[in-house]
Amino acid sequence: MSRLIRLVGDVYYSMSLRTKLIISYLLLIVLPVGLLVYFSYMNIHKTVLQQSGLAYLEAIKQAEKNIGYGTETAKAIGDQAQNSYDIQRILKTVSQRELTLSEEIDFFMLLNKNILNYEMIDNIVTVHYFMNGNARFVSSNPNIRNIELLALEPSLRPMLSGNVHEGWFGASDFTQMSFARSDELIYVREIRDLGTLSKTLGYLMLEINSRFVWNIIRDIRLPEGSVIAVTSSNGQLIESEYTANLDKGLFEAVQTEVAGEPSKGIARIKRGLMDYYVVYSAIPSLGWTVHLIMGEEQLGANSAWMTRFLFGLAAVICLLAMTSALIISGTITKRLKRLVRLIRHAEKGSLKTEDNVRGNDEYAQLQRAFNRMSVEIKQLIEEVYQAKISKQDTEMKLLYAQIHPHFLYNTLDIIHWSALRIDAKDIAEVTQSLAKFLRHSLNGGKDHIRLSEELDGVERYMYIINFRYKGSIRLTMEVEAETDEEVMPKMILQPLVENAVVHGIRPKPQRSGDIVIRAWREGDDLLLQVADDGAGMDSERLATVLERYSEGYGVKNVHQRIQAYYGEDCGLSFESAPGQGCRVTARLKPGRIKEH
Repeated sequence: MSRLIRLVGDVYYSMSLRTKLIISYLLLIVLPVGLLVYFSYMNIHKTVLQQSGLAYLEAIKQAEKNIGYGTETAKAIGDQAQNSYDIQRILKTVSQRELTLSEEIDFFMLLNKNILNYEMIDNIVTVHYFMNGNARFVSSNPNIRNIELLALEPSLRPMLSGNVHEGWFGASDFTQMSFARSDELIYVREIRDLGTLSKTLGYLMLEINSRFVWNIIRDIRLPEGSVIAVTSSNGQLIESEYTANLDKGLFEAVQTEVAGEPSKGIARIKRGLMDYYVVYSAIPSLGWTVHLIMGEEQLGANSAWMTRFLFGLAAVICLLAMTSALIISGTITKRLKRLVRLIRHAEKGSLKTEDNVRGNDEYAQLQRAFNRMSVEIKQLIEEVYQAKISKQDTEMKLLYAQIHPHFLYNTLDIIHWSALRIDAKDIAEVTQSLAKFLRHSLNGGKDHIRLSEELDGVERYMYIINFRYKGSIRLTMEVEAETDEEVMPKMILQPLVENAVVHGIRPKPQRSGDIVIRAWREGDDLLLQVADDGAGMDSERLATVLERYSEGYGVKNVHQRIQAYYGEDCGLSFESAPGQGCRVTARLKPGRIKEH
């Protein structure tokens, strides 16, 4: 996550100011607009779903009324059969005794006429009468059947037990009576004895062409991809042209969802990643329930135009936001680009300024500050130019001054040979040591020498000092192997040795003593130590030794030069006590020399 944040940060900081302004502006406009469009769409879509569901529910109610008008014919036929004197007489007689031949013929003619009259009515396909007794008469006509056949059908058992007096069925509800066709509705009506109204004489069954029902249901305009499922009173699916593409699993989920719910309503079903809606309502006249099953996309199809409008509006707003972002950012960065051009000219040495600076905004303040800076830089350049000329003049003078050391070397060389001619060897040695010491000090203008050269210079210095003190100061060197080739700044040890002579040994009454120079490695560090057995120092003087100035290369100068070359963790350290001499240790880091 932190890596991703760093990557985003790198991309952001690599962008131009104008790009950052455009992105920030668009985020402030596009993000709120996007959220507004999204929540508006969700709210409108939800409202459309509700309104569309209610509209389809109302359409089912209207279909229910129209179907009710169609079923009134069947009920009217049932009422006529129930109240017909001839039907009552025939059913009673057949159930009570054997018929005479003349009665059989008479009853056959009456029933046949009755059946033919009913079958001439629209949508009535076949009329059946079911009765008890008189097997010969019952088998004389295919439209006259024995009640025992009804008992074979589980769906008719509630009616046979007297709990229900009439009912509507689909052909699929009958498993034993094969005469009913799949596209027919079955209306069964109980016929009771008008005398007692408690005895069942028989049953009337009408086979009705179901085309009028499906035509009414078809008038419910459904979006493409939707499915209509119709179930009978016992929950069985009524097969029709609409059930060919019905997902059985989806239908089972629908039945589970609406089970125990009111007779009409709207339900939402989650199946996998899809949301489905079912609008359902019962048709009391048939005992059926109509289910309109459709996906959320089909039910909310009416919100498509609003969706297009909202996203179109969002696109227009984003376009306007982009245009205004380009204009505003261009206005802001245009002046900054002019300032950047002036800065690039300044990098090339052309210090131009913009004279006509208007306003007092941040850019105007920045431009005025740049103008002041350019003027000051011009003045500094002029001063540096003058200083450079002065430096060149000084360097010329130094070149001329180099003649003097050569003259001094030549003079000392003349003294050296003159002393040898008169056999003054001490004077010759001192003169030669002084010449070598001066050459070591100047070193051709170089700042760094090898440790061995530094030690050689110290020996020359001590030879001259002992000429004065008649050899009373003894110098000892303890140098670790291979350290003599280390490169170091010149004139480090000589000032320390001189400090040991002047402040350590000379104050002693005899003016004699020992000086020991040590050199060794400690890790990557090179340590140089000058120890004497002189007068030493008290703690108060020891605490301020690096704060005092002295002429020439004093110890403070040595300490500062070491830190300048090697860093603050290097330099001089002192150990001393009154009457116990002094030890000065210089810590150097040969592998870390700062550039000067």
